[in-house]
Amino acid sequence: MPRPFIETRELAVIGEFRSGDAAVATDLSGIASAAPLNRRRRKCLVIDNEGLFAQFAMLDLAAATLTAGSVVPLLPADRDALHAVGTAPDGGDPGSDRYILDGEGVAWLGPHYYVTGSHSIHDWVTPEGSKRADYRRSAHLVARVRRDGRRPELSFRLNELLAERKSFAPYFLKSPNKRDGLNIEGLAAWRRRLYFGFRSPVIDGEALLLSVRAAALFTPGADLAAKTLRVPLGRGVGIRDLAMLPDGRLLILSGPTSDATAGFAIHLFDRKRETVHRLGRLAPIAGDKVEGLLLAAHMPAADGSARAELLVLADHPANGRPRLFTLDIPPA
Repeated sequence: MPRPFIETRELAVIGEFRSGDAAVATDLSGIASAAPLNRRRRKCLVIDNEGLFAQFAMLDLAAATLTAGSVVPLLPADRDALHAVGTAPDGGDPGSDRYILDGEGVAWLGPHYYVTGSHSIHDWVTPEGSKRADYRRSAHLVARVRRDGRRPELSFRLNELLAERKSFAPYFLKSPNKRDGLNIEGLAAWRRRLYFGFRSPVIDGEALLLSVRAAALFTPGADLAAKTLRVPLGRGVGIRDLAMLPDGRLLILSGPTSDATAGFAIHLFDRKRETVHRLGRLAPIAGDKVEGLLLAAHMPAADGSARAELLVLADHPANGRPRLFTLDIPPA
């Protein structure tokens, strides 16, 4: 059995990350950086799953700190002012309190940061006590914003693709709480393409990756050149986040499709060979659900292997409780 990865450092958070109307975020879900890999200080973009915005942060590995910065609006405050490429799903929003992006993954692909909504629906209880499906039309968006946080753009085109593509259509607009509906939680980028990782569904023990041309998402009628990849992670195990290595292989943060707080692991996926290796599991810490993954440092060796330092964020703890883990990456 692969050994557990033990955290090497817990980062101190300076300032506060926000989430919706909350003063302190307890639902951080992703982090990415446009800065060159291995800089000890890197400006990052952090997202959560309850607001209309992202937030800049400064990662300082030498000082072991993550400093919260300015807010980056992604969706307009007025839902009637929302304009996006493509067509929204049926169903609409049940109420103004559910107008959120439900941001679950973020990646840098110059000159933009890309942020994906979950593209999922959930069951929720209304203030009157009745249970209903929450479509959250706004959660079916992909957003992009420039490096300086300006000029946000929105697209429903991935939503259109999921409604029609064979591997995904049976699960489209089905609640993940009931019938393994769609639920995106990971995002990575490589050479003009985005890779979306799905927490659910898991089909016969295989998690799903969907790759599309990034620019086409924001161009009406452009060919998305979509590709579906299946990753055998095991029954009930989906993708919680993704990080791209410099050689184009993917690090996959895996975890249960349920809301369990244990069972998180790191896998190495070779997209060309379509092979996957489990590198090890993350030792459980205080019941945290690991949500966000950033390749914080990467030190290659002469034999093609590398030592990597991963930053992870957790859902539920205040400010994501950022922690660093070190692991060895085998050669390609």
